[in-house]
Order: sequence, then C-alpha cells, then structure tokens
Amino acid sequence: MNLREIAEELAQQRAHHITYVTTNLDMSPLQPTNNTILSYNIHGMADTETLSDWVLSSKNTSAGVASSFMVIINQACLGLMSNETALTQLKDFRADVMLAEIQNPCTALLAHVLDLPWVNHWPLAPIEHDFDQRPSRSTIHLLCFWGRLKSFLAHQLNGLKVWRMHSSTGEWTCTALLCISPCMQSLRKKYDFNPYAAEERRRMVLSMSPVDWAAEWLRPMSPSYKYVGPVLAGPGKALPADFEAFMTGAGDQGVLLASMGTMAELDQEELASMAAAFATLPCKVLWRLTPKEAPDAAAVAALNLGNNTWVVMRVPQNDVLAHPNLRAFLSHVGINSMYEAIYHGKPVVGMPLFGDQPSNADRVVAKGFGVRLSPDQAGTPAFKEALMEVLTNPKYTAAARAMSVKIRARKNTPVQEAADWVEHVIATKGEPYLKIPEDEMSFIARNFLDVYAIIAACCLCPVMAAWAVLALL
Repeated sequence: MNLREIAEELAQQRAHHITYVTTNLDMSPLQPTNNTILSYNIHGMADTETLSDWVLSSKNTSAGVASSFMVIINQACLGLMSNETALTQLKDFRADVMLAEIQNPCTALLAHVLDLPWVNHWPLAPIEHDFDQRPSRSTIHLLCFWGRLKSFLAHQLNGLKVWRMHSSTGEWTCTALLCISPCMQSLRKKYDFNPYAAEERRRMVLSMSPVDWAAEWLRPMSPSYKYVGPVLAGPGKALPADFEAFMTGAGDQGVLLASMGTMAELDQEELASMAAAFATLPCKVLWRLTPKEAPDAAAVAALNLGNNTWVVMRVPQNDVLAHPNLRAFLSHVGINSMYEAIYHGKPVVGMPLFGDQPSNADRVVAKGFGVRLSPDQAGTPAFKEALMEVLTNPKYTAAARAMSVKIRARKNTPVQEAADWVEHVIATKGEPYLKIPEDEMSFIARNFLDVYAIIAACCLCPVMAAWAVLALL
C-alpha cells in the first residue's frame, strides 16, 4: 500500500510514467494515467484459485504466518523471473529507477537483470551499537563501558549470524543483510548474480521508512536512510452512512475501535471473553473481526455481544480514527495502525501478535500514549482494566495529541517527501553518494582496530625505549 501511494504521487501529480509490476492477485491497481500495469502469475498457482485458498491448501500449508508469507513471495519471485515476456517488457521500458521493498527476494535480482539503481521502502532502520535502545527509554542514553562492550559484541555477532527458516517451498538462508529464498539459489546461477557483492548492494542507493522520529528511538543513521513519515495516515474522509450513524449515536460516551489486523486468528473462547469485557465498558465498541474469526452470522451470535458492540468485517480505519467520537484504539499495533492512531491523536491499547508489533507496542508505552497487553490476556480482568485505564485517564490522550502535533508539523506530506527522494535519485542517475562504505570494509577497518594498534604502538615504543635505556644505566 505504501508503494502504491508513492507511485500514485509520481504518476498523477508529477507526470512520471510508472510500470507497476504486480501479481495477478493485486486487488488495488494504480489509476491508469501515466501507468503501465504489468501483472504475472504466482508460480504453481491455478488461475481459478484465490490467494487464501492457495496458501492454505494442503500442498502449501506450513506452520505460522511468516512461513506462509515466505511461500507467497518465493513463488511470486519464481513466477516473475520465469516470465520472459514480462522481463522483455521491463527491459524495453528503460526505466530510470526501481522502487521496491527489500524483503521481496526478487528486488535485488530484478535490479541486477535490468541494470537499475533502486530505492528501498521498508519500515525498519539500522541501530548503532553505541546507544541504549531498550524499550523503556524514549531518548538516547549513553551506555557505561560494560554496557557498550555488551552492545558492541551483540552488534558484531548479529552481523555474522545466519538464520535458516523452513517453508513448504524449501529453506531460506538469512543474514543481517538479506534473505536468500529457495528460488534465488537457482536463479542467481542463471543470471550470474551475487547478492552479497558490493556492486550489487550499491544499487540500493536509498532506503525510505514510513516512520517519524516522534515515535522512533533516536539513533545515528547513514545518510542513505530517510524517515519520510507515515505514508498511509492522513486526514479522515466521510464515513459510510452506517458507520457515521454508529459513531455519532455514541454521543458523549464515545467509541472504542477494536481491530487486531487482517491476519488475526483469535479462538472462539478468547473472542467470547473479549465480547463479555466489551459489554461492560461505558462506551460503544466498533469491533472488526476477520472472516476466519467470524465466518458467518451464527459465529457472531455465539459471541453474545453486548448492546454496545457492533461487529464488522471491514472498517475504514483511518477515517474512523479521525472521528471526534473515537476515544481509544485496541490494536495489534502494526506499523500503519500505530501511526494512524498517532496522526489522529488517539490513545492505544496494544496487543501485539508477531513481527514488528511487539517493538511497536514498546514505543506506545515508552512515548506514553498507551498501554500494552499480551494476547493471552484477552478477555481477562487485566484486559478490561487496561481498556478502562486508557479510556478514563486523560494523560494518554494528551500524550497522543502531543505526538500528533509533532508528526503533522511538516511542510510536505510523507508521500510528497518520498516522491521527492525518488526524483532525487533519478536526477543524480542513481549515484550512491549517500551510502557509507561500512558494509564494504573489513571488520578491522570498520572498527578502527588498525588505527588503535598504531596509536598503541606509538605510545608504547617510546616507553619501552626509555625502559631499555634505563636498564643499561
């Protein structure tokens, strides 16, 4: 979604021609003006299958959401790189730059095949080892010697660590730099591609993150990393009539929005206990469930909802958060959900499930605009206590509104800033002048060990010479 917003800005507002490379399952294509949409099939998937059918079928099922995600992007990469027609069309397009996400195993390979510089869009950024990044700290704290030693060793070992992850399509090998998918093992030989080579890594000339320093841990970063701000958060639009009636009908008591994201799969016991807790709240509750959690009306009825609760399968989240009657947000704290809440100044009860969500929940607590729960607390007394704390204690709303002022105080929107940087890369013809050469340096040079050794030698030599002279006297 973030990439689509940036591409729309470049095409609609700045008259760039965009070739949008997507799978045949993308449900939200770009507007046709100044765009060419090039779609391709996911390898091994029949045209009549839906994405959920394919991922959850017996031949492709593997444990966990992450594994299913790996299956999708691995097969999508294989589908694109085996489509000679699509590759020929991309070469004929003669693009100036590629905008993509680094977690896609095809990104670096496609940049190599097309001989293009590329701009990465990714919600993560590097952490330097000299600073304390514990979740309880909201600002930089210099560490003591032993703390810096521990952090330094962890930083260096992380660079050497290799993770091996398994999916139904094969084994992934990941380092701190990138992941090599099963399909990449064969494709890299076909295209004579070494993803670890310095020249290939220099193709990624810029990395943009849809985050803001107001909610981030302060850290030193390479000039090639840019925080452009939350791309999807923005002014709310008019709500559909039924949503507007529910929000307005809440009156002074307000509304709690509860949404655990599109991939949540809480069991019926957890959902029933949450419904019971919602029924006792002094406000209305707009509860968004997934089709897996509430596949039909009977499943919803079995939850014994209170009179104050309305269950929906889809919700215009940003627009609901913008409504003046929205009091708080119970969320899985995905990166976009967190920033939409911040943008509209709404406090958060975070219940993270996986991925970056626990780290985002730590930010919510550290910045003071919400509290954190664990998923196993759903429906417990602690669950209701957390909701009541955020709903009734004005300090959380005050902190959220203060955060909102910070991320709104910018001349350009995040989408405009991201588009500016893409145009900058085009204007400079992809020159990687902002990238520091740290990744191309040896361990000794990167950590100045040779410099320290020379300084130590220069200091010790006169001392040893003087000692030798004194010994002769």
